[in-house]
Amino acid sequence: MARMTRRHAWLISGVVVFVAAGVWFFSSRGQDQLVFNLINAFPTAKQQPPDVFSVLDATVAKTSQPAVFVAVPSRLTFQHIVMPENAWLRVSLGVKEEGWTMPGDGVSFSIVISDGKAPTSVLTREMNPFTVNADRSWHDELIDLSEFAGETVDVIFNTRAGSRNDTNGDLALWGSPRIVVR
Repeated sequence: MARMTRRHAWLISGVVVFVAAGVWFFSSRGQDQLVFNLINAFPTAKQQPPDVFSVLDATVAKTSQPAVFVAVPSRLTFQHIVMPENAWLRVSLGVKEEGWTMPGDGVSFSIVISDGKAPTSVLTREMNPFTVNADRSWHDELIDLSEFAGETVDVIFNTRAGSRNDTNGDLALWGSPRIVVR
C-alpha cells in the first residue's frame, strides 16, 4: 500500500507541474513585453512646433497615467526605431478635463509610420468631449505594427483641430505611448 501511495504522489506531482506549466504558458501568451517606452524617449523626439509639448501625469475620468500633452496643432516624431517582430503600438487618447467645457469642434489624433518610402497612416480618430460624452474618458488603442518588422521607422503623432479648424478646447493627451511585443 505504501508503494501505491508513493506512485500516486509522483503522479499527482507530475500532473500538478504539467497543469501549472500550461497555465503559465497560456496566461503569458497575451502579455505585452515592453520594447520602447515613448514617454522615456520624449526628450529625444522631434517636436513641431518646438517647446509646446510637456510630459505630465494626466487624469481623465478618474484614471491617471503618464502622458504627452499638447494644446496646439502639432507633430511629435520618434525617429529611427527598429521595429521588432510582432510589434504593437499601445496608446491612450484623451482630452484634458478642462477642455470638456470649452465649445469647439474637437481634436483630431493621427499616427503615421514612415519607413522612408511612403508614410502609412495607422490611426485617425476625432474626439470632441464638449459634445460627445463618450469622449470624456481615455480611449485605448492597440495598433498592429508587424508589417514594419525589421525596418527602421519614424513613429509620428499628429494633433490637429477638428473639421472647422477651431482649436478651442484642444487639450490633447497621448497617454502611455509604448511599443510592445505580444
